Amino acid sequence: MHKEHKITFVMLWHISERGGGAEVQANYLAQELAERGYNVSYVCQTTKASKVNTTSMVNGVNVLWLKPANKFVWLNCKAYLKALKSLTPDIIIQRNSSPLLWASAQYKKKSSAKLIWVCTDNLAPFNNFFTKRYKARNNKKEVGLIKYSIFYINAVISDKLRNAAMKGVSKAFSQNEFQRLNIKKNFGLESSKMISGHPTPENRYRELNVKGIKNILWCANWGKHKRPELFVNLARNMADSKYNFIMIGGHSDKGYVDQLLKDCPKNLKVTGQLPFEEALSYFNEASLFVNTSTPDGDGFPNTFIQSWLRGVPVLSFGFNPDEVITKNQLGFVVQSVEEAKDTCIQLLENDKAIVNLSNGVSDYANKNHTVTVMTDHFINTLSKNS
Repeated sequence: MHKEHKITFVMLWHISERGGGAEVQANYLAQELAERGYNVSYVCQTTKASKVNTTSMVNGVNVLWLKPANKFVWLNCKAYLKALKSLTPDIIIQRNSSPLLWASAQYKKKSSAKLIWVCTDNLAPFNNFFTKRYKARNNKKEVGLIKYSIFYINAVISDKLRNAAMKGVSKAFSQNEFQRLNIKKNFGLESSKMISGHPTPENRYRELNVKGIKNILWCANWGKHKRPELFVNLARNMADSKYNFIMIGGHSDKGYVDQLLKDCPKNLKVTGQLPFEEALSYFNEASLFVNTSTPDGDGFPNTFIQSWLRGVPVLSFGFNPDEVITKNQLGFVVQSVEEAKDTCIQLLENDKAIVNLSNGVSDYANKNHTVTVMTDHFINTLSKNS
């Protein structure tokens, strides 16, 4: 990858408006490449009608905003292809599993550009990604037959477009061994390890207020695969403790949220959805971060890195990609609420253990998960494969 190459990120959203872990990582990589002198652009949908078909310079990256296609993302392939033709990139980077990959592959087919695809979760290596995810998250009785059928067809179309586009991928990246093996099995693509990174906090070694109130943090969207009820139950089971439980996130289904928070324990603070930077401030004050995602869901959560860079160990309910937590002493893996409760008490009642674990966690993250480390690895990998 050379400085004269024009690089374009193709994404659904920009994290300044909307998005999750994939948008966070795409933004960090785009910014860092721009800071290093690369010509970087970014194509995405916008939530603001006034920005449609305009461009903005965001931290050195030229962002081209498109009209959103909402639930039927594949309808935007034509607009994305037109945008790519106007930007004429030499390298396209797509960090999502989206039917928009079809637009990137079509541009690549008619040019000399390279198409880089980054796998973002553990369902993405399968050729029935959209239909499998749709059936897992929707119930025919709850949604209604007509609506269920329409959106199921939408998922089928999305799978067909993405699967066709995967044949045009020049270089694939995966987050863990499970993804690597299944990308090879289902798409015949070899993939390299994609390291995720975050900016280093200003205070790398913080002064831990081990004598004061200890905050136990949870941060994610409230989708069922994130199993937020486990964190609520943990707080409820520790209602008599001195620990403060904080839950960041939300869900569009008010009935689901009301049921989840029914008889909410007094020691649980629910913030709702927060802007990215505001959510980060809670990590600065956390003593422990709890992850309750299903073991087969996420690839490598951003929240792990956000925690570790701040010296916050992770307590995970069964999710331990490539055994990273246990191999590197970055926290704890538990299988039940009762085991999680015992682990919290054993750690948080031992001030010396908290400080030692926190410093070790911070050291590991700064050696392996900064934006600098991530970008160096990405550039070096592409250089070796050029």
